[in-house]
Amino acid sequence: MSDVTFKAPVIIRDRRPQRAGAGEGAARSWPRPWLPDAAARVLLGLVPPLALLALWSYAVRQEWLAEQILPAPILVYETTLDLLLTGQLAEELSVSLARVGAGLAIGGGLGLLFGLAFGLFRTLDLYVAPTVRAFCLVPSLGWLPFFMLVFGIGETLKLVLIAKTCFLPLMVGAYEGLHSRPRKYDDVASVLELSWFSRVRLVVWPSILPSILTGIRQALSRGWKVLILVEMISSAAGLGYLMMWGRKAFQLDVVFATMIVIGLVGWALDYALTRFQHRATAWSFKAA
Repeated sequence: MSDVTFKAPVIIRDRRPQRAGAGEGAARSWPRPWLPDAAARVLLGLVPPLALLALWSYAVRQEWLAEQILPAPILVYETTLDLLLTGQLAEELSVSLARVGAGLAIGGGLGLLFGLAFGLFRTLDLYVAPTVRAFCLVPSLGWLPFFMLVFGIGETLKLVLIAKTCFLPLMVGAYEGLHSRPRKYDDVASVLELSWFSRVRLVVWPSILPSILTGIRQALSRGWKVLILVEMISSAAGLGYLMMWGRKAFQLDVVFATMIVIGLVGWALDYALTRFQHRATAWSFKAA
């Protein structure tokens, strides 16, 4: 026998990190999307309106309804462009926005004060809050005949109805925000011996801000709907008036153009408030 001893070869593995495209790492890596998430969301969001537009165009070509009832999309586009160029659409939109802003400021401000009062004082919550809630739960249009007799059919009627609509969401938002906030915040404020003003500014207000902003979104959405209805019933200006004028003149292209503008403006207002809410209360989303 030979004295030569056979030894197993020593395999030295390369411990340097491999690139993702080489060897086994390539099989494990996921393909990167060809579009950013924001662009993908925008494209997916455009699918429903484009599909609706295609169905609308197909219905017009097939003459499912008379042209006087269902105008062609190109006619609605041209009418919208004419309303923009003449300045009529901007004028009516500014009137509607001013009305809903004033109603939200009046009704929302009162609702916020009442909600804070009911949340801070138990006596008011027990004896006054049920009556206020009962009055608020009557739909705004249910108050329309009475308000027309009291305030007439002028500008005051519209502001009162919008303010009444915006009152309840802010009242509920402030009340629920006070009752649902964590009590440990009050314990921390007591340990730190904060003054009453500092406790409200640093503890109470930030904890109820998410509920208040949610109430503002709901109030604006409801107030915008009620505004259009009131302008359709009694008004000489505004988007609702423009829609009713188109119906009376049997110009359905004006009606469709106004409907599209109302929907887009309502969506834009809600989107802006949503973005503001996320920025103003980003800490609450991180904590969740």
